[in-house]
Amino acid sequence: MNVIWGNFGYMIGGLTWTLSISGIAILGSLALGTVLALLRLSHCGWLRYPAVAIVEGVRSVPLILFIFFTYFMIAAQGYDVSAFWSCTLALIIYIGAYVAEIVRGGIQSIERGQAEAARASGLSSFATMRYVILPQATRRMMPALVSQMIVLIKDTSVATIIGIPEFFTRVLEANARSLAYPFQLLFFAAVIYFVICYSLSLLSRRLELKVA
Repeated sequence: MNVIWGNFGYMIGGLTWTLSISGIAILGSLALGTVLALLRLSHCGWLRYPAVAIVEGVRSVPLILFIFFTYFMIAAQGYDVSAFWSCTLALIIYIGAYVAEIVRGGIQSIERGQAEAARASGLSSFATMRYVILPQATRRMMPALVSQMIVLIKDTSVATIIGIPEFFTRVLEANARSLAYPFQLLFFAAVIYFVICYSLSLLSRRLELKVA
């Protein structure tokens, strides 16, 4: 336990990076995923096919390669973007592709008669989607979306490959300094991730009950 207490402040300090990346990436991926889902459902081929290519292309690449690709591609274009924002952008795009499929499935699960009734009452396509389809689909998508956000939080640990001093990076650095207590430090990291992710699960259950 001494190795944990001796490095506690240093390791917990990395949570600021982890939660910052997670928070921005969650909001960004939800927005991007919703847009991509709507584009995939569009009847216009010039909107649908690029969205399909983005979603399928991103989902076919391992996350660690996608982060590397995003980081070095931005640098190759001459832009001075920090590793933090490169990783955050990569997570937004990567998780957004999965969110797009969740949102698309949720929208398609709503009975077609709902949209037809809304259009018959005079609502536009945009208003129908906003006020009729999406509110109902959100209830059905909630469990899958929360699960994907939990995956995103855990995926921030991959940021260590480009040198971001997030929580897991600092745990590995603490282990490198001690070289004697890897199990204790990794178990501590697992407990912290469990607390964060389980808290998010409890919050999602409350939201589901409230929405229901």
